[in-house]
Amino acid sequence: MTDRVDRPSNLLSGEHRSLIIGLLGTMTFIAFESFAITTALPVVVDDFGADRWYSLAYASTLTAALVGMTIGGNWADRRGVLVPMAVGGTAFLIGIALCVVAPTIELFVAGRLLQGFGGGINSVVLYVVIAQCIPAELHSRTFGLLTAAWLLPGISGPLLAGVLVEFVGWRTVFAMALVGSGASLILLLVAVRGSVQLRNGTAVFGSRGRWAMVAAAGVLALHLAGQQTVPILVLGSLGAVSLIGLSATRLLPQGTFRIRPGIPRATVLRGLLGATVAATDIYLPLYLQRQLGYSPSSSGLIVALGAIGWIFGAWLQGRGSGGDGGSALVPRAVVLVFVGPVGAWLFVAGAIPVPALVVACIVMGTGMGLAYPRITATVLAESTEAEYGANSSGLQISESMNQSILIAVSGAVLSLAIAHEFLLAYTLIAGVGGAAVLVARRPDSNLRRSHC
Repeated sequence: MTDRVDRPSNLLSGEHRSLIIGLLGTMTFIAFESFAITTALPVVVDDFGADRWYSLAYASTLTAALVGMTIGGNWADRRGVLVPMAVGGTAFLIGIALCVVAPTIELFVAGRLLQGFGGGINSVVLYVVIAQCIPAELHSRTFGLLTAAWLLPGISGPLLAGVLVEFVGWRTVFAMALVGSGASLILLLVAVRGSVQLRNGTAVFGSRGRWAMVAAAGVLALHLAGQQTVPILVLGSLGAVSLIGLSATRLLPQGTFRIRPGIPRATVLRGLLGATVAATDIYLPLYLQRQLGYSPSSSGLIVALGAIGWIFGAWLQGRGSGGDGGSALVPRAVVLVFVGPVGAWLFVAGAIPVPALVVACIVMGTGMGLAYPRITATVLAESTEAEYGANSSGLQISESMNQSILIAVSGAVLSLAIAHEFLLAYTLIAGVGGAAVLVARRPDSNLRRSHC
């Protein structure tokens, strides 16, 4: 037992080296595209003359990911991780390729949908790989390392994307992501093939998969409703929210809507945090480029600087040892996240300058780097091996669903072209961040004290 703990203490050495490198490579290029789209998207929709598609073009990956995450978790639990990882990775690559060659905004969004479907499968499967192949005592450190891998491109991705968009063309951004993701997928499949076994199982697209499709349809309807005139907007939004809410009761862990301690509360918190940060980040480049006249590279630099906090938070979390000193880590981290949308609101209101906005984004990122690995490790620690896929998909579904809803509602506010629309949008976003603070402050010994 002692040998097992000592041997993998350095994740990049010994028996786990190939697997960790494959995971890091895959996460890095997925992250590059995810961060780069925030800088490139204002230019993409402008090139197609499709400003009203902005929110949907961004959130389409999140929407399709609802289905992919559900299938991925069920598939991995029943049949093992290798086949779903290959299928999800292939769909992801085809989706990016479609974005590279898309002649219209409709085909571009179709590529984003396919990309989200494949990425949703693999986002859950990667969690199951970690749970099955890496010792439990190293889960929190592994997730901290993956968070850093996700966020290292956060520094270079938006800035590089801005430069490429400005001087070469936005399609180059997706072409780079296509090549890097393809190479990383091959490396990861080779590493995983030697570490896991196939299982016998039944169909992977069961009732949860069908409810995921209902949720995705609801989210798409919410985005489309947000582009209509006020009467249709209201009625369509109410119908879409009803579909989303009904499907969420079937897709998320029992007790999620009651915010019960443990896995349900962690699931809620993950969704609120993910929505707050995604919505804060996605509209900043649009505001900077359209309202203030910033170039893509300049707005990308501001987003890139904000990503420094993510890396610092992940590093800080990885060095923590838990115990009493870590009992209040997540609630304090959530307060740091809340600083981001508040800072963006103050910036849009003209109350603070750009340097203060950058500081607020760095603080927000630090909170995310601290909270994400701890929340994920908590859920895995409280799950049985047969539940790894389902509970991991619950985390991902909660995040994707909350992000899609908040971006859709914020996008609807912006599409109304009313006075102070960006200020109203960031009021909504800050409200979601405030809700996360309230949820995190509720007593939950498992979430606060887990240090797997």
